[in-house]
Amino acid sequence: MFEGFNDSTIKYFELIEQQNDKEVFKRNQLLYEEGIKIPCEQMFYELAVFFADLDLVINKRRCLSSPYNDARFCAAKPMKEYIYLRFKVAHSRQDNLIGFFFDASKTFFKYGLNIYNLNSRGMEKIRQEILNNKRAANRLIKQFENNSSLQLVGQSYVKEKYLEENRTIRKWLNMKTISFHHKEEINPLFFKRELLENVLEAYAEIKDIYFFIKKALN
Repeated sequence: MFEGFNDSTIKYFELIEQQNDKEVFKRNQLLYEEGIKIPCEQMFYELAVFFADLDLVINKRRCLSSPYNDARFCAAKPMKEYIYLRFKVAHSRQDNLIGFFFDASKTFFKYGLNIYNLNSRGMEKIRQEILNNKRAANRLIKQFENNSSLQLVGQSYVKEKYLEENRTIRKWLNMKTISFHHKEEINPLFFKRELLENVLEAYAEIKDIYFFIKKALN
């Protein structure tokens, strides 16, 4: 059972930040196990139960970050200075994949709903779904604005479009990118089970939007 991260989590991040190489990792592998691997796996198994009916990839190897960066792009920093969990929708394509996430580093943690490799084609599909289902979209957006602990994140067009639509759905129609995040600096919550409870509550709040966007992108 996930009971929060711990002092070893922060100590590991600090060591790797000070000297990012594989030898430091090998000398401090126990610290990594205690602070990163074990709590992340505990979080993964509990989230996997929550996501069981959402058509998401539930595979520890694919959902959990490894300690290593991709050497092709991060040769100077072989070890990750952050952790993540990703639960993406099961699909053969690589673009416009909706999924839930949890990220953390030495200084912050973040969680929410994201669309990976979102492009203009995917965003247009979301707009069309909103326009074709205005009543449902209006209800979902109002519910999100009134009840969700997540924030709408993304870039909007400088010149507003869809002026004929009501203000509620117009904001989303005018987004060039869209995702839903909650971010905090590391605080006592990070070391408690309450962290997972807050994450699960946020995921539950945005479940209907997940299904709405997933349908649009299919």
